[in-house]
Amino acid sequence: MAITTIDGVIAGMLPPQQFIKTSGTLEAAGVYYSPVYVAGAPGAMAAPASGLSGAAITSRTGLINVPTPGAGNSYLGGLAVFATVAGAYELIDRLWDNSGLVVTTTTAQTITSAAWPARDADGAVDGRQVSVGIEVRTATTNAGAIANMTFSYTNSLGASGKTGTIPSFPATAAIGTFVEGYLAAGDEGIQSIQSWTLGTSLVAGAVHLVAFRRIGLPANCGGPGFGRDLDAVGCGFARLYDGTCLQPLWMPSATTAVTVNSRVLVTQG
Repeated sequence: MAITTIDGVIAGMLPPQQFIKTSGTLEAAGVYYSPVYVAGAPGAMAAPASGLSGAAITSRTGLINVPTPGAGNSYLGGLAVFATVAGAYELIDRLWDNSGLVVTTTTAQTITSAAWPARDADGAVDGRQVSVGIEVRTATTNAGAIANMTFSYTNSLGASGKTGTIPSFPATAAIGTFVEGYLAAGDEGIQSIQSWTLGTSLVAGAVHLVAFRRIGLPANCGGPGFGRDLDAVGCGFARLYDGTCLQPLWMPSATTAVTVNSRVLVTQG
């Protein structure tokens, strides 16, 4: 059964879960930052070690693991965010990630991605509204931005052989840098990944691929003293399917190190 009233939202509210992280110097204004590898609350996430094919994620230390309800459904019930520097805060459900990409190989690296968990926009494995990004765990040392990174994937309708692009991967990308892939025109999501081509060597560092689904609406923060407090309607009241593993992505307005302090509310019923 779904929650259909405000009374139901209030009655099913769980205690808030905290996500507090302090970054180092960020890559650039307008480039996403993934804070999962730094200490805070929850603690730092261990680096993925599942190999090129990766693994589906249903629980992970360092993420907000949404408990399975005894009955009914789970929803994003509210969000409060404060930050020391202006930027935008987005929640994602981290569905899958991998390891083992060779950062000096410029030809296609074959991936047979493990099936996503049933947490796409429809609570299925088809991948509707599922995106993929490349996440930096150890800083890279490529001298210039890279514009020829591509990947082969199967879309959410099951059409294979599609080509996605990373239009610009930054030079000397800092830890936590997160760059989302662009899909072919008309595609609504990714069902699986078949290969990834860096195109240009990253020289050094470590990167991971991440499949994810956006949850709710972004919260814009104006800087010190200007947080955002969103109720269930204001944050989008997104459905959180069983096994959801939440993490934030931060879109900075500057490279200045930032502390982001957030409270995530989940309601069930």
